Amino acid sequence: MSVIDTFNKTLMLNQSVFIEMRDARDGVQRGLLLILMVGLLVGAIQSINGLIASMNPERVVQDILTSYRQTIEQQRAAATTPEQHEAIRILEESETFIADLVRDLLSLPSALPRPVALLLQVLGQTVSAPLSYLGDMLLAVVLTHVAARQLGGQGGIRAMVAVGSLSVAPHALDALTFIPILSFPLGVIAWGWGLIILINGTAVVHRFDTGRATLAVLLYPSLLIVLGILFSCLLIVLLTTLVATV
Repeated sequence: MSVIDTFNKTLMLNQSVFIEMRDARDGVQRGLLLILMVGLLVGAIQSINGLIASMNPERVVQDILTSYRQTIEQQRAAATTPEQHEAIRILEESETFIADLVRDLLSLPSALPRPVALLLQVLGQTVSAPLSYLGDMLLAVVLTHVAARQLGGQGGIRAMVAVGSLSVAPHALDALTFIPILSFPLGVIAWGWGLIILINGTAVVHRFDTGRATLAVLLYPSLLIVLGILFSCLLIVLLTTLVATV
């Protein structure tokens, strides 16, 4: 089966591709090839968009500020204590400082001629995308595999890596996230779609039903999220206390 066929059948949640990847001796290699294809596609498109944006420094500043404001709004929606609201107010007051800092950084002279620097930037972003997807996939697969074995699964790590690599396929949508209005919805769709694929793959590799496969996939990430929330709350309290004492 070609990598394109594997890609298409994965997106359609065709069970045959999960079984084939689990049993194939070259499943890991085929999975890595799929990640490479998706990563290079996303990396190339995003790097070209970044190259175009870098020709207009003010656009770069505005894009960063837009992301910064979105982050603040997300924090505001989750804020429940006076300390958290105070920290959000401080972040809002820092917007002008951040904009000026970004402008100063963009105005710094480059050590290389501009065409060479831009070319290296494009190449770096293009090559880094597959590595980023690979790292994220391996982390998710290892955590899922450990949880699955604790729940009684019998699958091997090699089969899990081969099948787990299929979860990267929906992230081809990330190639379009440079469009502001589509960035968030496409990111959510790609993440959710990939999660469903990973759950299906876990069920196939470890011979689980959907419920146990879902538990295996979400067990450790849920624990990490809870710990992250507790750490964030502690950090916000410490930051607020520090600001109050200055």
